[in-house]
Amino acid sequence: MKIITVAHQKGGVGKTTLALNLAFYLKDIKRVGIVDTDLQGSVQGLDTLLDGITLVSYEALQEGTYPELDIIIIDTPPYLTNRLNDLFSISDFVLVPTKVSYLDAMALKATMAMLKQSQQERADLKAGIVLNMVKPRTSMNREIKEILDAYPIPTLNTRIHERVSYIRSVVAGGIVQLEDTKAHEEMADLAEEIIDQL
Repeated sequence: MKIITVAHQKGGVGKTTLALNLAFYLKDIKRVGIVDTDLQGSVQGLDTLLDGITLVSYEALQEGTYPELDIIIIDTPPYLTNRLNDLFSISDFVLVPTKVSYLDAMALKATMAMLKQSQQERADLKAGIVLNMVKPRTSMNREIKEILDAYPIPTLNTRIHERVSYIRSVVAGGIVQLEDTKAHEEMADLAEEIIDQL
């Protein structure tokens, strides 16, 4: 079994939407579980819509008392928590979403520091930054690129663009249920880029 944790200390970068869409995308080819560690309980509130995805509690994750799964995706809260170190220690891949903005890129510092420490303890821990909610005709300026390039993990090739479909996807059973070919391709590319590293 592989564990993918979606983490960034800043709110509003699309962690939950990405976690859910990865789960919805992978559920047809893998046995997928999702863990909601956010006190807001956004994912838990959608439990009736998670057809084919196993909702795993944080306690069950800690105790190992969940059904046999191929992949568990962990959604994390929009603030730093001491749980992140624990989650990174059991993860196989950490996905770090960020917007293409100076403030969002700078806000990665604390998360990156924790991730770097975890990678020093576990050399096999993989990670990647994904540019999320990218606006049309947005280019990443040199200043933001320099910030991202200075972090100890790479920026993935896949970019997730800002689309109404992603907003609707949460209650529609994932982007795969909506007629948005470009969004389908983005999610497929992201899933494949992560799976290739596991």
